[in-house]
Amino acid sequence: MSTPRRPRALALRLACALLAALPLVPAAVALGAEPSRPLTLVEAIALARAGSETPAVAAARIERAEAVRRQAISALVPSLTLSGTYTRRAREVTRTVDDEMVTVQALDALSGQTVVESTLFDLRALPLIRAASRSLEAQRLESAELERALAFDVADTFYAVLSAERLRDAAERRVRVAEATVEEARLRLEAGLANRNDLTRADLERATARLEATRATQDVESARLALAFLIAAPVDRPLAEPEPLPAVAEERAALVARAQSARRELAALAERAEAARQSALAPRLGLVPTLDLRGLYRMTNEAGLSGHDEDWNVGVTLTWELFDGGARAALADLRLAEAREADLALAAERRRVALEVEQAATVLASADAALSQAETRLEAARQNAEEVRERYRAGLASALEQADAQVSEFEAEAELARQGFLRAVARLALERATGGEPLAASPTPEIPTP
Repeated sequence: MSTPRRPRALALRLACALLAALPLVPAAVALGAEPSRPLTLVEAIALARAGSETPAVAAARIERAEAVRRQAISALVPSLTLSGTYTRRAREVTRTVDDEMVTVQALDALSGQTVVESTLFDLRALPLIRAASRSLEAQRLESAELERALAFDVADTFYAVLSAERLRDAAERRVRVAEATVEEARLRLEAGLANRNDLTRADLERATARLEATRATQDVESARLALAFLIAAPVDRPLAEPEPLPAVAEERAALVARAQSARRELAALAERAEAARQSALAPRLGLVPTLDLRGLYRMTNEAGLSGHDEDWNVGVTLTWELFDGGARAALADLRLAEAREADLALAAERRRVALEVEQAATVLASADAALSQAETRLEAARQNAEEVRERYRAGLASALEQADAQVSEFEAEAELARQGFLRAVARLALERATGGEPLAASPTPEIPTP
């Protein structure tokens, strides 16, 4: 009689164990693999700044300019030189002076000296230091511009990936619709409601859709590889759609003025021109006398006839180079010519920046109009495709009309994706031309160390 109860008891214990394990399921899910978080544009730019070689190159150039400035300052800093000499001779030379043996040349001679040299007055060093300081500031501006260009390159490529993915999604939808059309054509052929040409046309459209989907997938892979190269990290996560940049409300004249005051390369060229002028001033100051200080302290084990093991002296030297054959004047003229060239380059760059802003504003206006037209075209193509599909299901349209409607819808979706990408790139180009940042209002996230 106890045998039938054993399965019931076993089932009851099993049910209790399952009920007890239910609270553990969310914890197990939480400990599992977290779904991949989308990669944002802010994070992509931060990854590029952390892993790309461009910021390191910019920092190395600043370090080089700082070293040149320290080298210019060193001309006014005293120098200290220590030297020692050991000499082994074949024999020792001695003399008797006042009944006292004096070593003139020791068998093992030791000597050491300390020399302190300092420039007390040299006007040429001051403009050279100012020129090095200007060059350092110019390099800082150029390095910052280098990193800003990297951020815009990342943003452009980021939008290119998003555009390629939209094209891929549209191509995949086209494949699904084409497969459904082939199935409907086959059923209609079997029911005697269509001819063989309808099925052949539907098969051709499906093959074309699959080819376009394959190409679109390859374009996505290529764009992701380009983005991975820029950010120096694999792009194996979905991309988050960035917030659209605000519309431009300023007039073109205001945009040009903002660009010419904010562009760092313009400020860097101005610093380079001033550095060239300061460098041209140094040779002309070579006509002014210079004053140098030199101090020496010497120790030796060869007292000699003087009887002193130690000696020291201090001297001041005045140098006045009255004529050098015209070398200083030629060097000054050379650097003045470089300064004039830098000024002309700055003027040309200002005009080029103004042209760049004007062109970017024109391209953006055209991109806005093209995007609006593409949206209207897509809406019309979708309505037409839906109507043709309904008519095809009702037997009132042919497979050729169905395929043409699908192609028109896909082309409209592709054109909208392309125009959206071009509009985003045009907006970024205008922001770049005016000296802005791709994400000026967005905080830069902290990137964990791999």
